Parts: sequence; structure tokens; C-alpha cells
Amino acid sequence: MKINIEGIKLLEKIFEDNYLNYDTLIKFTKSKGTKGFIDHEKSFNRDISKSKIIAELIKLEEGNEYKDIYDFYILRENVSRLKKALLYIDKNGEMIINESLSKVYNFIPKNIKIQPNIYLYAGGIDGGFTVYRKDIFINYIKYFNNLEEFTKVISHELFHCRLVSLNNKFKNLFIDNINNRYTYEILGKILEEGTACLIQHGSVLEKDDPIGTITKEKMKLIGKKFSQLNYILLGIREGNINYLEMEKLDIYSLGYYIASSLYNFYGKEILLPWIEKYDYKKPIKSYIQAMRQTGNNSGFTKEIESWLLQL
Repeated sequence: MKINIEGIKLLEKIFEDNYLNYDTLIKFTKSKGTKGFIDHEKSFNRDISKSKIIAELIKLEEGNEYKDIYDFYILRENVSRLKKALLYIDKNGEMIINESLSKVYNFIPKNIKIQPNIYLYAGGIDGGFTVYRKDIFINYIKYFNNLEEFTKVISHELFHCRLVSLNNKFKNLFIDNINNRYTYEILGKILEEGTACLIQHGSVLEKDDPIGTITKEKMKLIGKKFSQLNYILLGIREGNINYLEMEKLDIYSLGYYIASSLYNFYGKEILLPWIEKYDYKKPIKSYIQAMRQTGNNSGFTKEIESWLLQL
């Protein structure tokens, strides 16, 4: 494993040159990181193309005060610091990866392999993403000059790349009845992102995530987020799938709350059914039981609790 910085290095060169080199612009849009960024944005129906990126970089280079729509200007305004940061990553990439991996293996069995490619890109609102457990893409603009958060977000994405059997996941998504399928999809996403956030931030959120995925303010509103989840789950149970509400659900905050609660009550082993086999039922049932034992509100309504315990 290594951290591929090719795309960001080309961006650095564009900003360092005193003239616009169109060959470098083309190479930048064809770099693995930028291609991954473009594909990711298109998957969310966001307006993006190679030509649009080039047009924004030309505007940025022609106007000192221009602030482009992809936030490239942040790196341009700090190009000397960017150069030093990339030299550090190039020299210490293995150390950064090992530190990130150690955070992941603190939660998952050592025999589970993690072998993705890691690419840095620049642009957009997201901090990073993973494709097919094979490729990790990190938006370096969001973590520029912040090595601690950079290492943490890599650990988050590395967790998603664990190589475990997908048999149980496919069974739940393609064999079980439609109600179970959507329940699995929602609660599975919550557990997956929640565990990744737990690995990234620890069981106590000391400071907000740089891109705002998990914040102290959002955690204060966890009751409202559970109300949205209850509404969705009730609809699923009754055969009414509300896709719009599913898209708006804050799976990160809910997941972090549930995963950290499980970890604080039982320890990390309680997360293993999901980590190893994508089995959501035992962790979710254990979460409800833990909340009952401690006298805390799980966030689920009594009706939803009873239904989930019977799954």
C-alpha cells in the first residue's frame, strides 16, 4: 500500500508555473485521483466534467481574487506549504498508513486483510470515499496541513476496505423479503458508518470532524435523528418505503451514537458480527438491551424496539 499523490503533485505544478501549461491541465484531469473524483460526483448527479475543471483552473490562474467552485484556490494560496506537505507524505507515507491501520486493527481481527490503493484528490464537499473495497480516495483540501485528521480519515476508509465474505450481505440484500432487505440496508449502513466513525474518532468525540460529518452539535440532536429513523423503519415494516426520507437520514451521527454506545457498554467484541459477517441483528438487539439495562432511552420507539428484537 502507498499513498498516491500524483494528481495533487500536478495541481502543485499548475500553481507553481508562471504560465498555463495545457498539457499539465490535461494530465491532472486524467490522473487516477481526479478521475475518481469526477466519477464520484457524477454518481450524485453533481455537475462536473474534465472541461469544467480545466475552465475553473484557468479562471483561477487568470484572476488572483477568484475562488473556484471546487476550492482549488485553498491549495493555490498555500502552494509553498502544499509542496512541503506533499514531500512529507511522499517520505512518510508508510508510517501514516501503518498508524491508520493500527487504529483499524484495534477493532478488527488481525487475519482480516486490508489491501486498497490510496489516492489523493482535490475538490468537492466530501472528505473521502471508497470504491469496491479496492480504492480509497481522500480529498486532500479538507485535510491539508492537518496530519492528525488526515490519518484518522484514512483509518475510516481503510475499515470499509476490509476483505471479508460478502455472502451474508448478498443474502440479506437479494434473498430475504423486501421488508428485511430495506431494514438491512438502513441498519447495515448505520452500523458500517458508525463503526468507521468510532475507529476514526474514538468513543468520545473530542472535536468536530473537519467536514462536519460528526459534530458535537449534531450529537445533541440525536433524538430528532432517531425520530426520523423510527418513521422510516415503521414505513418499512408496513411495506411503505420512503426513499426520500432514507436519503436524508443522518446515518453517520446515528451510527456513531449506536457504535460508541455498544463499545462503551460491551467492548469492541460486540461489533464483530457486523465487522466479520455483515450481521446487523445481534449488534442492534444488543444495543437495545444495553439501553434497557442502563435505564437509557435507545431512541427507538417501544413498537420499533419490539419489532427489531423479533427479527
